Amino acid sequence: MNNKSIPGKITPYSLFAAIVACCAAGFLILAFVNQSRETLDWLIMQHTHEYSFADYFYHIFYGSDLTKTYNSYDVDPCFPPFAYLFYNYLYKIAPVAEMESLREVQFYPYYMFIFVIAMSLCIVLLSFGIRIFFEKRSEAVGSAKSLLLTVLMIFSVPVGMSAIERANSALVVLILLIYAMAFKDSENRALRELSLILIAIAANLKLYPAIFGLLYIKEKRWKEAARLVVYGVVLFVVPFFFMEGFKSMKEFLVIMYLMQGRSIERLTTVRGVITSAFMYFGGEGAKWTGHRIGMIAENIYLLITLFCFFISKSRWKSMFLLISPMVVYVSSAYRYTAAYFLVALLFFFAETEGGALKGVGGFEAMSDKKMKNLIYAVLFAGIFAIPVWAYGLEVENVIYCFIYIMLIVVITDTLKNSLRNCCKI
Repeated sequence: MNNKSIPGKITPYSLFAAIVACCAAGFLILAFVNQSRETLDWLIMQHTHEYSFADYFYHIFYGSDLTKTYNSYDVDPCFPPFAYLFYNYLYKIAPVAEMESLREVQFYPYYMFIFVIAMSLCIVLLSFGIRIFFEKRSEAVGSAKSLLLTVLMIFSVPVGMSAIERANSALVVLILLIYAMAFKDSENRALRELSLILIAIAANLKLYPAIFGLLYIKEKRWKEAARLVVYGVVLFVVPFFFMEGFKSMKEFLVIMYLMQGRSIERLTTVRGVITSAFMYFGGEGAKWTGHRIGMIAENIYLLITLFCFFISKSRWKSMFLLISPMVVYVSSAYRYTAAYFLVALLFFFAETEGGALKGVGGFEAMSDKKMKNLIYAVLFAGIFAIPVWAYGLEVENVIYCFIYIMLIVVITDTLKNSLRNCCKI
């Protein structure tokens, strides 16, 4: 018996949709009642409109001259070289005559026009990607639910109020990963190969999606894993020759080292949680002690998470565990990285709405108890919904509390299920 038989027809999808929709409506009502920019300031990142779409404009500036993109004295141009080929292309569509500052990029009308077109295309691709995913993975989630989920994501904190508001390439990476997971287990060999290429492209826009290669290792699809490595290495190395070759590669590696060593006292990373706790109790003097202990803690977390990923028999839990380092391990992660959990959410709905997943992967499709799935739906809603019920609190802290709670629950569940299975043997 699947989740369709729950009294009142409450399914994980309907519960999630209701919570996110009600929170979005509540925020719109609150903003109208307040009639103050403070309401939006509370919601958006860093509480100011000054950085809206900044990651789009900034990286066009960094990519305008590929010979000057990487400089170890400036860690802001931190994307892989393939990403800057893309930004260089956007710059050359309508180049500014003399670009000497970021402000010139921000106030150049054609770049905003290009951004609007690009963002519209991203929303369309996101909607089609969600629909194609469910067509490939679950017959129980139709086109209407797929479209509604797209709308809900636009009004969600990680996607609409972070990735879109900041114009971060995390949105593009998310779309690529959705299509990759839709095609990964296809019976069509060309689509399976396309999945590898999409993952490689995602990893060369943001490095950490390379972790998706572990899916192929878990399923013992060694040849595909090897080809994925080849695609990834080629897309990583070749763009350097459009820059300054090995000099640019060296500068990029230095930037990666400096970025990973940064201390950011926010709840967006495991290291940040530990550092913040030390500073709360010990003041500024305890910062670097917390930072060092946080580095140890984040690696312990990573080992536990990857271990649970390899032993998990649930696809959506495996995906949640695999994605979590992309969200809470990377030292410079911001809240838009939580948008990647949409991939795990799609697997969750495919598994719980239909009772079983379609595909040829090496996982055992299984449904947990109905009530537990509803609890998971609430936790997912906590990650994505605008926390209007917590107005006045830090939005980032609220959604990351849900992320850490869900991470603990998923890890605990995975270990319990694995132990239970071992005891049966």
